[in-house]
Amino acid sequence: MYDTPVKLVKKTVTSNEYGDHTAVETVREVFADERSVRQSEFYQAATVGKKPEIMFVLADYLDYQDESIVRFKPLWSQNELDFKVLRTFRNKKTNELEIVCERGID
Repeated sequence: MYDTPVKLVKKTVTSNEYGDHTAVETVREVFADERSVRQSEFYQAATVGKKPEIMFVLADYLDYQDESIVRFKPLWSQNELDFKVLRTFRNKKTNELEIVCERGID
């Protein structure tokens, strides 16, 4: 079930003593279940200009630490792709966490 390796990426910007900004990525690999976005959610998001494409479900919500990017290699791609996290939802009965994403990042 949770057999798809995904990388959760958090980007932070640091400044040195001269005020130069550097982006630093923190990457962690976890296992998830890859699922399709629900049709109703797809159309609701489209009304506000979002395009959810994929959903990942983590076995435990504690595996997620407020990362903004999910890096994943779909079967149809030769490379890993970055997906922007649109929303998360914790199922309190099972402790699973749904992460709904769209392709690309800002």
